[in-house]
Amino acid sequence: MKVLQGRWAVVRGEEPLETDPLGACVALVLLDQERGVAGLLHYMLPEKGDLETPSGAPGFFASEGIPALIKEFQAQGGDPFRARVVVVGAGRFKKAPKALDLGSRNAAAARFYLKRLGLEPQIERVGGIEPRRVRVSLKEGLVVYTFDQPEVL
Repeated sequence: MKVLQGRWAVVRGEEPLETDPLGACVALVLLDQERGVAGLLHYMLPEKGDLETPSGAPGFFASEGIPALIKEFQAQGGDPFRARVVVVGAGRFKKAPKALDLGSRNAAAARFYLKRLGLEPQIERVGGIEPRRVRVSLKEGLVVYTFDQPEVL
């Protein structure tokens, strides 16, 4: 199942979850193989502030999407405290000034909101200018593609 920008999905069983290339967006993965639950959030911005949440994209902001993903993951029987927690993406645009580095702010938001929930990422594949995408399933585990070269985590 493709998880589009601003959305999340949680599955039980072997159905894979995947993203398109992330750019400055972040994919937050929760994988509880013991309980058979996988979750994936694909968010675009760190926090809502005064902005409106786009229609059909309830996970557009890390500040809203991360707690919602954790809640649904638990409702499906996953234990976020036993799960592998992985943060991927948060890329930097080649010619963007450092002050406009949205990817760094997105990665920091993942750490911040996870910490508020008592969690921290075990693995991060963030930053740089390399395009990344994610595929996760209970059968295959977690694979991060950088320039379409797979890395099994």
